[in-house]
Amino acid sequence: MFILTAPILTITSILVLGIFYALQISAQKIVIVRKLCLSVSFAALFVGVLTGLSFDKSAVGFQYLSAFNYVEEYNSSFALGVDGLSYIFLMLTLVTFPFLFLAA
Repeated sequence: MFILTAPILTITSILVLGIFYALQISAQKIVIVRKLCLSVSFAALFVGVLTGLSFDKSAVGFQYLSAFNYVEEYNSSFALGVDGLSYIFLMLTLVTFPFLFLAA
């Protein structure tokens, strides 16, 4: 039960604290945050393009796979990887985000 409620409580508290903090930010700091978000999204796009250049289209299965066991007594693990279809959606997301930050 704790395994399910801990992430929900953490995310909820971060959102509440973020809302309270956002209400106290001046307009000058908002411009700085927007520029930071735009530059980070361009950096993510650059890394996405670099990984696309090394992506092996003939391989079957996941690439760039990272996995680890986080609760060993329940034998639960977390795995994150990219296959061909998910790479297309990943690149669409990485291309979209700089435009969204420019429009904000």
